[in-house]
Amino acid sequence: MNRFMFGFSAILLSAMLWPSLPPVSYIPYLAVGALILYRKIPVCAGGLFAMAWLTGFCLGLSRQDLPVLQQPIQVRGEIISLVSRNSDWLSLDISVIKPNLILGPNAKLRLTWKDPPEVDVGQVWQFTLMPKSIASVLNQGGYNEQKQLISQHVVGKGRVIEAHLLAVSPSLRNELISALTPELASLPQGDILLALLLGDKQLISKVRWQALRQTGTGHLVAISGLHLSVIAAWIYTCLLFGLSRLVPHQSRRNITLALVAAGIGAAFYAYLAGFGISTQRALVMILLLMLLSLLKRFSTAWERLLFALFIVLLLDPLACLSAGFWLSFCALGIILYTLEIQPRAFTPASTRRARLRTGMMQFWAIQWRLSLGLGLLQAALFGGVSVHSLWMNILAVPWFSFVVIPLAMAGFVCWWLGTALGLSHFGLSSLGVLRLSDWSLSPYAQLLDISQQLPAHWLALSDSLLALGFYVLVGGVLWRYVPKHKHYIAWLSLLSLLFIPALLFCITLWSPVQTHRWTMHLLDVGQGLAVVIEKSGKGFIYDTGAAFGDDFSYAERVILPFLKAKGIQEIDYIVISHSDNDHAGGAPVLIEAYPKALVITDVAGFSGQDCRPRQIQWQGLRLNLLSPPQVLAGNNGSCVVRIDDGLQSLLLTGDIEKQTEAALLRSELSVSGDLSDLNELQSDVLVAPHHGSKTSSTEDFIDAVAPKLVLFPAGFANRYGFPKNTVVERYQRREIRSLTTGAEGQISVIFQQPELEVKTYRGDLAPFWYNSLFRFGDLINPE
Repeated sequence: MNRFMFGFSAILLSAMLWPSLPPVSYIPYLAVGALILYRKIPVCAGGLFAMAWLTGFCLGLSRQDLPVLQQPIQVRGEIISLVSRNSDWLSLDISVIKPNLILGPNAKLRLTWKDPPEVDVGQVWQFTLMPKSIASVLNQGGYNEQKQLISQHVVGKGRVIEAHLLAVSPSLRNELISALTPELASLPQGDILLALLLGDKQLISKVRWQALRQTGTGHLVAISGLHLSVIAAWIYTCLLFGLSRLVPHQSRRNITLALVAAGIGAAFYAYLAGFGISTQRALVMILLLMLLSLLKRFSTAWERLLFALFIVLLLDPLACLSAGFWLSFCALGIILYTLEIQPRAFTPASTRRARLRTGMMQFWAIQWRLSLGLGLLQAALFGGVSVHSLWMNILAVPWFSFVVIPLAMAGFVCWWLGTALGLSHFGLSSLGVLRLSDWSLSPYAQLLDISQQLPAHWLALSDSLLALGFYVLVGGVLWRYVPKHKHYIAWLSLLSLLFIPALLFCITLWSPVQTHRWTMHLLDVGQGLAVVIEKSGKGFIYDTGAAFGDDFSYAERVILPFLKAKGIQEIDYIVISHSDNDHAGGAPVLIEAYPKALVITDVAGFSGQDCRPRQIQWQGLRLNLLSPPQVLAGNNGSCVVRIDDGLQSLLLTGDIEKQTEAALLRSELSVSGDLSDLNELQSDVLVAPHHGSKTSSTEDFIDAVAPKLVLFPAGFANRYGFPKNTVVERYQRREIRSLTTGAEGQISVIFQQPELEVKTYRGDLAPFWYNSLFRFGDLINPE
């Protein structure tokens, strides 16, 4: 059975690395590989079952009879989560109710609703909505919303046009959340208390979340093994102590009652937490430990961890796509490994001082390994590490275990009983103990507040540094465990190769390597434009994407994370082509982040240089500003920039239309005298004017530029229909290759003489199945 569970879990976990090909095609290869590696039929059987189960699960999610894009539809659904509220817009998740669906996973939809009525979790509505795909912007270093939605079983998005309330059937947990949220909102640490008690994080602000991530203590407010273990241990200890004093018995009756009560308490707490991934894992392990104890069966901690992994993946094979899954299981694996290599050697003769010393040493060993291991995993998942997580966890974990969590649960029980008994009608507050637990969180809140002022509170790491760290970590671990014996000289020699990247990195730091290679990154910012030119570790930015409201900007969500992921620390120029929001919306964010960058624009409100035609030398590249000759309003006033290295070239056109295209042709014709010799316009790569609108890309302009590759910066299924089919056909008739950011994600063009190398996010940089272009209600192509 263990081998079967191992094969099942191993194959499902490898789903993170599957390319965007039908998973079924990998079954024969995985089966043969498992047989060759292990020569065990159960492992192979588990792998085959995992493949079939994941494929069937995803097909069950995708086949929900949801129609195609751009057609209003009616859906009956139950509100299961209120995601966020921004101004007069509400974002919520609904579970689609299908009367004819008896078995199989239930699909969810992520909806946006403008000026909604009073809504609550548990209500059933009949929605008329305009559907959208879950396809999201995809860039290196950026947040992959598409993968996160798939892991939550969200198969589509939609904008609510009209809705009618059908029924109200809130669960006990939702009723408790609705009743407790307004009362906890008045407490200073009410946001953390609500997350600790009911797993609801709606009160936690963005600033608080950032502080939790920077301190590496976010796991303390996500109900997991620590919380369930504390609750189960307190219930078991208190109940066994009481039963032993009140009704002592020679048999195992009291132990059995205490174990059952602790299991029920842990299960109820997991229900209150919403049965998240980490909660599921912890509950399975706790219940399995109790069951084996009752049956007097022995099992190792690793076997219980494997069983928990198997159950979690069996219930939800898409759980492996969430960051919480990896953080949870890796944390427990590190703890089990530490306990295995550093067991507690207590003897009956051990003094209390020796026991305390051994326990402290074990606690230290667990904490530093957790900080190192989870820090590296956090860096891989979120692109950065917290250097203060070790000492903060050493302070916070014991405080939460022995003070905060017990007080919080005791306060919750008192509040619940007080509310049920109606004590508030007699002038008695039911928040007494909860106020005490809120006070106990004050030291932790002060730690979070000072985290912003600590030096190096958050270190953003580039992809190259992450890869370097991975090689060094693997090499160090293997070097630690490979015997230092003459029979292993060959293996040790091979292991030394893993440290070569670190050596090369140090050499490049001491003596930077100059190269003629440069790269243009056309970022996926929805219906907008953002281009980053990378050369010798420095950057040139052309346009900044859109910004909406007070708290959303593609510059913050896409461009800055991308620059950090690529290790680009200096930006020399920021060109803002014109004032449209989809081009200039993120400019304030980038200017604040890179105050030394020179801004080139005609847009009022930005200090810098204008866009008058001239030539600039930058990092061995020639930047030609071609247009406009004077300040113009609107699209035709866009800054047109041509970049070349003497052999290869790129043309950035903003939103110019046919009038400016004709003016550029006339200007070059007056210089060259021949329409066929417009060298200043000819470019190998063209970023299509105005996202592929019919008002641009005239026949003469395309012939003058004569690109080998044209790129359309247009969002997937955008409301304007960009790029227009007629425009795309103009380029295709000339056998010019075309790519669109909405379909490909980030597009990177490497100018490496004499060839161009083109890489797309979905096709080359991260060609995983969950990054495929999913259309509404079509999660996986079964063919």
